[in-house]
Amino acid sequence: MTQGMNKKVLALLGLGHLMVDLNTGALPALLPFLKSTFDLSYTMTAVLVLVANLSSSLIQPVFGYLSDRSARAWLLPVGVIAATCGMATIGLAPNFTGLLVLVFISGIGIASYHPEAYKTAYLATGDKKATGISLFSVGGNIGYGLGPLVVAFCLTMFGQPGLLLLWVPGLLVGGLFMWALPWLSRNNESMAQQFSSSSAAPAPYALAIVLGVVSLGACVHSGMVTYVPLYFSARGDNAIVVGSLLSLFLISGAVGTLIAGPLSDRIGHKKFLVLSMGVLCPLMLLFLRSSGPMSIVILSIIGACLSPMFSVTLVIAQTLMKGRLGATAGLMTGLGIGAGGLGVMALGKVADVWGVETAMHIVSVLPLLPWALIWLLPSGTSAQREPAGHLQPATAK
Repeated sequence: MTQGMNKKVLALLGLGHLMVDLNTGALPALLPFLKSTFDLSYTMTAVLVLVANLSSSLIQPVFGYLSDRSARAWLLPVGVIAATCGMATIGLAPNFTGLLVLVFISGIGIASYHPEAYKTAYLATGDKKATGISLFSVGGNIGYGLGPLVVAFCLTMFGQPGLLLLWVPGLLVGGLFMWALPWLSRNNESMAQQFSSSSAAPAPYALAIVLGVVSLGACVHSGMVTYVPLYFSARGDNAIVVGSLLSLFLISGAVGTLIAGPLSDRIGHKKFLVLSMGVLCPLMLLFLRSSGPMSIVILSIIGACLSPMFSVTLVIAQTLMKGRLGATAGLMTGLGIGAGGLGVMALGKVADVWGVETAMHIVSVLPLLPWALIWLLPSGTSAQREPAGHLQPATAK
């Protein structure tokens, strides 16, 4: 049975994703400013990233488990508002401890939004799973890309207190979700009825490979978003230039994600990952040896090739888990991406001892690890090959 895509639901979820990940993308652009203002070492700066990643990641499987058991639509507005609360209030942070607390609060908001939103988005995709999830994911990519630009504007115009301006869009989007909750719940129940239970067991070996790909890929992505700003800042570029370059990298990821959905549905998800991840290492090494406009072009291509990994691997994992949609989203965007924070922490030690350029060279060869793992995936790991009726949440909303 052919199932259509609910674009209204995906648009609303994508808007919330944009707002949540705008706060996520704000932190990397803030790092040079916070490092200077609070006199932080590279290791302390990396601790901020680690706290952000762990608080927004490790708890996600719990939220995903709860999402699969019963209706948790209220997590959507709460997630948007909490994510904004933590990041915007950094404008009033008095010290490093205060920074850690606020980054943690923002991370909890991010953790509560993603599993519920990914589950609802998956139900709204119809038959074209990667296309639908990419449409939803691109909202987060755009928000992630806008975060550095918004931060650069706030800091340049008003200094640290200017971050309080983030409250305005956060409250507006959170209020929109509160207003739309009854409609969203009704649509979610209708979409869930299109799916029937599956008696097939999950594929733990293949799922472990996918989780490994995401974890290692997240180390690469976190390394780029953390150390690209620090790398250019160390070269003497100002906050506007640094924020613009990071936004370019992240928005290029949004473009790549938008293209990746239909393309991977067409050619196969594994083949797409082999191609997109396989070009990263040479591109990154070329980036470190280039300058001027050429380095900007290469940075954009890297973003377009790297970011789609997250949405494509999530579709593969949700198919392998046979309908545990919330728990799978929690595992992939939680534990998997949380590993990126551990990688950033280790790179912070390297940057303190040998310099940020050495850390960037290590990041440039890391893509070889997830690329090697992709080859171990079974050839049939494409969601379009799985009958749509085999997928449902444990408890429909």
